[in-house]
Amino acid sequence: MITGASSGIGESACHLLLEKGYEIIAGVRSIADATKLKTAGGPSLHPLIMDVTDEIGMKTARDEAVTIIGNGTLVAIFNNAGIVVYGAWLYIPIDKWQQQFEVNVIGVIRTTQLFFPLLSVPRQNGDTHPRRVINMGSVSGLFASPFIAPYAASKYALEALSDSLRRELYMYDIQVVIIEAGNIATPIWKKAKQTPSYFGAEYDTILAFKDQMIDGLIAKGMPLKAVNDVVIKTVMAKTVKTRYLVRPQKWKFNFIRLLPTKWVDRLIHRNLQKRSGIRPF
Repeated sequence: MITGASSGIGESACHLLLEKGYEIIAGVRSIADATKLKTAGGPSLHPLIMDVTDEIGMKTARDEAVTIIGNGTLVAIFNNAGIVVYGAWLYIPIDKWQQQFEVNVIGVIRTTQLFFPLLSVPRQNGDTHPRRVINMGSVSGLFASPFIAPYAASKYALEALSDSLRRELYMYDIQVVIIEAGNIATPIWKKAKQTPSYFGAEYDTILAFKDQMIDGLIAKGMPLKAVNDVVIKTVMAKTVKTRYLVRPQKWKFNFIRLLPTKWVDRLIHRNLQKRSGIRPF
């Protein structure tokens, strides 16, 4: 079962896992997306309307999933749905902070609580397939860049949620995995260009520079294959790690995280000054 399956990582995972012989319950937010997926995926793909912020709608989707699964078994919950709220910490409206956490954090909790009973049913007939809860994290859950504070905070929260759940499921034969993806070429950043940004006057040069920065992220984004291989592994492999960091030059990223915070802040400030003209007050 995959949330956020309309595009990007979720859509790609649907098709990959179909090729591996799985049946897929795909969470989408519109009839149009459901039709598109069904047309491409055929009888083994079952799109369901899933807005992870809608309690009643998610319960309805869970009940529909029970019917679809029948005497089968759910082998993985892939919590992939997510959004990005972009702007300056001081100016992002409270309702946008709430929206970010409703989708990226509460949505994961809601989905996992509702669908977990379908994952934890007793094994039958020699079933040895691994069962997993897979959470789509981000390097932003390890390193908080400026101007994406709500998104980074939600992904830091997902790290903690994954750790706690993994440690609480010791009595089940179910693993919890978090994929800490770097910048992947998906529609999430294009959507960020189309949504409002929240800045004060002191950030005018950043606001003017916003689309260029996002275009840079899109241009430098890793191909979907970089995360596809990890998704397949987390679903199918007999043994898995608790975390999978997916980004180029992992050593450099891990090294920067070891540097003193003041050094890292200075590097970021110099980069902002160089690229956008922002100067300290």
